[in-house]
Amino acid sequence: MKNIAVLGCTGSIGKTTLSVLRKYREDFRVVLLANFSRQNELILLKKEFSEAKTYCCSVSEDKEYLSRPETYENVDVVINGIAGIAGLLPSYAVLSAGKILATANKESLVCAGSLLSSIMQKTGAKIYPLDSEHSAVWQCLGKTGVENVKKIVLTASGGAFRDFSKEKLASAPASLALQHPNWTMGPKVTVDCATLVNKGMEIIEAKRLFGIENVTAVRHDESIIHALVETDDNSFMAMLSSPDMTLPIQYALLYPHRRECDIPALSIEKISFLHFSPIDEERFPGFTLCMQAAERGDMGGTVLNAADEVLVNEYLSCKTTFYGITDGIEECMKKFSYSGDFTEIGDVIRMDMEVREYILSELGV
Repeated sequence: MKNIAVLGCTGSIGKTTLSVLRKYREDFRVVLLANFSRQNELILLKKEFSEAKTYCCSVSEDKEYLSRPETYENVDVVINGIAGIAGLLPSYAVLSAGKILATANKESLVCAGSLLSSIMQKTGAKIYPLDSEHSAVWQCLGKTGVENVKKIVLTASGGAFRDFSKEKLASAPASLALQHPNWTMGPKVTVDCATLVNKGMEIIEAKRLFGIENVTAVRHDESIIHALVETDDNSFMAMLSSPDMTLPIQYALLYPHRRECDIPALSIEKISFLHFSPIDEERFPGFTLCMQAAERGDMGGTVLNAADEVLVNEYLSCKTTFYGITDGIEECMKKFSYSGDFTEIGDVIRMDMEVREYILSELGV
């Protein structure tokens, strides 16, 4: 029986994780449930999973609990469904404890991928990706190995504004950005899908996870193919499934085994027409900014992510525009032209705070 911790247990990733754990109760024991603020929901989960310790960040006096390696002493797999940079210190703690980190928190890898890799080498910890695209790559690489890979191609749905003109995007409200055509996610990542910053960050994440530099993306409206891996012999492997996070989460929890999964089965006849097109970087400059940040290592990723988190929140609060997000990110990347990787986790946090303070004090948001 695997002992499981679920961080962000009342969010989108956490709820899907718990549905899988309920289905396979004989395989898992839930020993820790943590969330940020939905205390009443956490109380209900405690009644269901009585063996689990529970932790609500917003009401606990012990603010460092999830950031200590000893927290995960009796845990086998930690699901990190925390949104944003808040998931970094828990990720660092889990890997420092030598555990398996099954993560949807791409920000940890965007901001500190090299640092986390060095911790894994010391402790023997592992990362299992939960994003559908990275899970797809992971599954494909299991068939070929990293050494034979020429290129990784991630697919992008294009988000809620994929067919908007540049002029229409300029005045597009956040309420429309949240209407994703294929996926149900939290508000921040849904806006990131609309700007394509999410896809850009996923490219950075893939580079860090798999140690492969040649990673790109294409628009694929149907979200049926989640990623493709091109090998040295010019062949492609692809992973196809219905657009549902249940599968990648279940795959990580049960790995290396496969079991019945509660997602719609694909009908080959119904998917005979799949569409692909290049990313339109003129309409979605956030994608280009991510590619620039990728060349600047973890420091570039930290500047990118800090700016994006603040500016997306401003957009959701109707205090900036759609292009105000990417304009602000670009300004921050010019102001903080750092390049390189971190050797200490505290340096990541300090740089993140520096960028946030600049945006709030100098950019007038």
